[in-house]
Amino acid sequence: MTEEEIIINKIAQDKFDFDKGVLWFNELPDDKQKRVIDTLILFVQQSHPTKEIVDIGLHKAPIKQTMTPVVIFKTQNLKTALNKMRTLPRDEWKKAFVTMISIFKTADTKRREIWCKDGCQHEWHNLD
Repeated sequence: MTEEEIIINKIAQDKFDFDKGVLWFNELPDDKQKRVIDTLILFVQQSHPTKEIVDIGLHKAPIKQTMTPVVIFKTQNLKTALNKMRTLPRDEWKKAFVTMISIFKTADTKRREIWCKDGCQHEWHNLD
């Protein structure tokens, strides 16, 4: 796994502070921020969140519910919303990161509670 993938997963598992994760993202150069956005899109897809999980993640996100990425997830289906995250302008990337990491964190937590509650061999769930 890449450093970015490890940090994203650690944020999702409360092994890396959420606010520090946002600071980490902000300090990345543009090309790496774009790569993190693309990685998060993939991770959200792979976590297979239901509409209910997406809504919970949006509610938990420390961001105004009127911000563009939140509104997109509230008004579009998951596939469309994720595709729109790819095309957001640079000044929306931080908001997209916060929104998607919150959705991913919620979905991955649910997945760990259901499928991995007795332990698992997922590399991303066995980070120290």
